[in-house]
Amino acid sequence: MCITAAHCLPFIPTPHPGRTLDECTYANLLGPLDGECMVWAECVFVDAIADIAVLGRPDNQDLSDQADAYNQLMERTPALPLADAPPEVVKVLVQPDGERIEYPAPGPGHAWVLQLTGKWSRIPVRRRRGWLGTERQFTSGMSGSPIIDAGGAAIGIVSTEMMCPVIVDTLSAQLVRNIMARGDR
Repeated sequence: MCITAAHCLPFIPTPHPGRTLDECTYANLLGPLDGECMVWAECVFVDAIADIAVLGRPDNQDLSDQADAYNQLMERTPALPLADAPPEVVKVLVQPDGERIEYPAPGPGHAWVLQLTGKWSRIPVRRRRGWLGTERQFTSGMSGSPIIDAGGAAIGIVSTEMMCPVIVDTLSAQLVRNIMARGDR
């Protein structure tokens, strides 16, 4: 599977389980970093608010050639494991009367993003609920790229510099478990 930003999709699929292949399949959407986008994919999950989507193999019955091309691309593409982002921290505010109020505060950390030049850049990130914020601007065209931790695991997806979705927070728990168990991309 391929995880990307929802705004990178040509269209958002119709939200019902009886949708047709035309409503959830994209022609020529994927390809290697150094090549053309000639591989079809099917949207298996999308959250337009969180700006995250998961793409999978097209239907292998009706679109067998496209499914084979998808499988070949995935076999040639190294899979990134999933991991959680730096944790949010809890701060304590002590009132003049001694009352302690706990509140969540952004959890700081560092991550890596792939620049359009093909080089990885280390960036500071701050987790706030299900989002990663950065202090560094992303270049136009980086949307959908993975944000990875020091161990090489994907923790987020490039969306905007202020709010990038944390993968394990924005996908369904079932989907995260399936991806982690199978080692999908």
